[in-house]
This record gives sequence, structure tokens and C-alpha cells, in this order.
Amino acid sequence: MVRRRWSIRYKIVLPFFVLLAFVGMVGTILITARATTATVAAFEGTLLRASLLSNDHLAVLEAERLAQLRAAIDTQGVPDAVVHNETATLGSLLRPIQANASPAQLTIRVLDANGNEELTLSPPGSASTLNPITGEPAVRAALAGETDQKGDKYVFTQLEPLGLMLYWIGPVHSDAGRVAGAILVGEPLTEIAGSIRDSRASDLIFYDRSGQVLLSSLPGVPPLSQAALGQLPAGPLRSSQTLGGHPYEFLIGDWRLRTSSIGYLASALKADSLEASITQIRLLMLALFSATALMTLIFGTMLARRITGPVEQLVASTVAVAAGNLTHRAPVVSNDEIATLAESFNVMAASLELKTRQLEESYFASMESLARAMDARDPSTFGHSTRVAAASLEIAQAMGMPAEELDALRRACLLHDIGKIGVEDRVLRKTGPLTDDEWDAMKEHPLIGFRMLSGLSFLKPSLDGVLHHHERWDGGGYPDGLKEEAIKGYVRILTLADMLDAMTSDRPYRPGLPFDNAVYEVRRLAGTQFDPKVVEAFLARKSQIADLLKEKREHQRWPSHPAVPEQAA
Repeated sequence: MVRRRWSIRYKIVLPFFVLLAFVGMVGTILITARATTATVAAFEGTLLRASLLSNDHLAVLEAERLAQLRAAIDTQGVPDAVVHNETATLGSLLRPIQANASPAQLTIRVLDANGNEELTLSPPGSASTLNPITGEPAVRAALAGETDQKGDKYVFTQLEPLGLMLYWIGPVHSDAGRVAGAILVGEPLTEIAGSIRDSRASDLIFYDRSGQVLLSSLPGVPPLSQAALGQLPAGPLRSSQTLGGHPYEFLIGDWRLRTSSIGYLASALKADSLEASITQIRLLMLALFSATALMTLIFGTMLARRITGPVEQLVASTVAVAAGNLTHRAPVVSNDEIATLAESFNVMAASLELKTRQLEESYFASMESLARAMDARDPSTFGHSTRVAAASLEIAQAMGMPAEELDALRRACLLHDIGKIGVEDRVLRKTGPLTDDEWDAMKEHPLIGFRMLSGLSFLKPSLDGVLHHHERWDGGGYPDGLKEEAIKGYVRILTLADMLDAMTSDRPYRPGLPFDNAVYEVRRLAGTQFDPKVVEAFLARKSQIADLLKEKREHQRWPSHPAVPEQAA
């Protein structure tokens, strides 16, 4: 019997072929796992960002609605009109607030002390008939003058003829301090959801506390199961569902406004592209390494190195961006699918950087609006933060402060009194001397403002100005009693500008000082309340600062009712 002999060629080639095939299979598995992980991580990151942006939008929207509610309650003449049931006067006072909220379609409702509806301002073209709200617990609480850790403002939902409405309510106090009625600011949930989805690719689903769907941009979304409701108190819930033959990934979290838990909010992304990308990567890598098995070992090793290198760089870039370095970009070192993935990653990173910058700007704009609203609570402080910023920047430029510190100073000036949102109006607007308890409450506003803004990382350079703008050079200030160089340089500038505007501004209990008298006081307090170097810079620019303050006071006028002369208002 003749035995079949193997050619030496096969004996040499076969082991290398087997070895190369083994390496190719292992390489395919490893690289596919890495690429799949990066793709899944990018998808999950997109879903998480969509959820965070939706919740951030709701937080910003609530701040805007509360500001509009406060504006309606604090508008001069509104309490008297509520007490005397002067519907025409209420309409003329409140309709501008409704109009200025455009494009938001707001409904404003005014109740008397017994919960009877005095006035309803509906958006143009909407149903004018609304359901009664007297039995709502939040309405009863507002009319009873109750407060909680968030104050005397409440939020609730109610089904109206035009759909589910979200209402913010606050009490209106008479001159005697009694609750004379309440004002509600409402907005349809459909409009809120539409404004959130305008700039997002994700779908939104709103659930009530029992898990029933209130509003969904996706058809056929089922209610939340009891198992899901049981897991949600522990934190956000990730789930997968198939709707209309397409897979979706859901991220469901608690939906809270003020102290009230309204329900649950879910962000959903279609996962078709995710599964297709993973399948494509697996098939592509398998085909690539299968072809490599037919080539020489050296060529296969070089090719594997060429493939794994860009993937590792892309993974490293993903880690860098995930760690917070949004300016990092993945190097594009080839012209294959990995390069396409790297380019897509770079586009995503650039978009994330832009969205983050826009969100920071939106946050700052919202915070600045709140600070301006705080200034506008009283005619004597209207425009105060803007004037402090103008004077501070003039002093800082005289001292040669770098541009990045100028930006931190400007933001600190515009936001330094935002903590007064936590101080009651009876203390802020009191015309006589403050009691010890009232003074202690007033001295809390730097810490309140610091806590409000401490979660916003981009404002971190400005937080010292919010917290320490009432410290003194000699250590006699508050809240921490810092002294001399322990107080940051730009904060010392803010402290002087803040006191300068306070001295030269009229107050209910005293007229403002002439500017020259204020200069004398600043010079006198050098070395005790103020940093002497800052005083020197101020004196070098005092003429320019005097002109700035005069110009801004002329342009910053307290808004008054057209029928009331400006001087009397």
C-alpha cells in the first residue's frame, strides 16, 4: 500500500497558515470587541446626553416660568387689583408678561382669596374655557399661605380642554400681608415637549406616577410595568423595547419640579443603527482577517498592526473625551472604515463640545436673568449688578488684569447678588433698620448664591466673587472673615464696586451720595474695608467710572405702569 506523502511545501505553509488563521481569529475577536464597545459607549453616551439635556431644559424652563410668575405677582398694582377684583386692570398689567414670554404659549389665571377665578388670559387661538382648580392641593396650599423648603410657589398638572397643562402657582399678598389671592402660569405639556425635541434626535415619553403614558413622541409606547416602577426609586432605569418593528433603547428617570414628583421622563433612541454598526464591524473584521490568513505572516502582522493601531487610538480618544477633554480629537491615520469611524467620532466630539458650550451659555444666561430679576424686585436696586460689572471692569483694566480673569470678574459681578432669591421680600424691601434676625437672614445671601451655582463647573472661577463679595480687607467681613491677600484679587475689585454703587444709589431710607462724596468715603476706607491698591486703581479711573455709572443709570429705568408718572413710581 502506497502511503500518501505531503509535500514539504505544505508542511511549511500549513503551520504558518494555521498560526496566521489562529492569530487572525483572535485578532478579529479582540478588535471587534473593542470597536463594538466603543460604538455601544458612543450610543449610550448619546442617550445619556439626550436625557441630561432634556432634564436641563426642564430645569431652565422652570426657572423661566418661576421668574415670570414672580414678575406677575410683584408687578406694581396687581395686589390691589386682585383685592378689589379689578379685572380690566389685571388684564392690562399681566398681558405684557404673557406677550413677552413668546414663543411660549402661556396661560395666566388669577384667583381671589376664596379660590374664585377673577381673570383668565389664554393664548390667542386656544380654548378660553378651563377646568376648575379650586380642589387642587397646591392651590389650597398657596391660598393658605403655606411654605415648604422651596418657598411658597407650587407646581402641578391638570387636564384641560387643550390637553395636559403644567401650572406654577404663587400667592398674592395684600398690603396688610394677608393672602389676597393667587396667580397661576400654565403651559401645555405638548409645547414643553416640542421645545425639548426641537434640537434633539431622541424621542420623549412622559409618564404619570402610576406609569401611564401622558405624552409620547413615539406611537404605541406601553405603560411602565410594576417591576420598572419598583426599580425607579433607586435611580434611572435603562430598558429595551421594540416598537413598530424597530428596537429602541430607553433611559427613564424621575420627573420632578420644585418639591413635587410629577412622574417619569424617558429619552428613547432608535437602536437600528447600533445593531447594524456592530454587525458591520464584525463582518468587516472577519473578512479582513480571513483574507489576511491567505497572505504571508509578515504582511498579516503588519496589516493587523495597521488595523489595531487606529482602533486603539480611537479607544484612547473615547476615554479622553469621556474624561472631560472635549477638545481632544482622534487622529485619522488611514483611509478605511476605521478612519470613517474616527472622523464620525471627531464630528460627535465637536458637536458635544459645541452643545456643552451652548448649554453653559444658556445656563449663564438663565442665571443672569435670575440675577437681573433679583435687581428688579426693587426700584432702588434695578440695574445694580450691571453697574457693578461696568465699574469693576474699569478698575480691573487699570490694574492690568488678564483677559481670563476679566471674564471671571464680569460673571461674578452679574451674579454676585443671585443668592438674594432666597431672602424674603419683607427683608429685602424693608424701608427701616433690619432687626438682628433679619440682618442674619440678609447675610446668608452669599452662601445661598454660592450653593446655587456650585454645581456649574464652568462658573467655578467666578464663585469666589459670589461667596466673598462682602469680605473686608481688615477681616471684618462675612461669611468667612477673610483678610487681605486671602481674598482673591478680582473679588477685592468687586467689593469696592459693589459698595460704590450702593453708596451712590438712592434707597427708600436715604438718598444716594454724590459721586465725589462716595470717592471720599472710598479713600477713607482704604486699608480697612478696601485693598489700597484697588483704591489707587479706582482713583486713577474715577472720572471714567463716574461717567459710566451716570450713563447706565440714565439708560436703566425702572419699568412702571404707563399711567403712573416715572418720578412717582
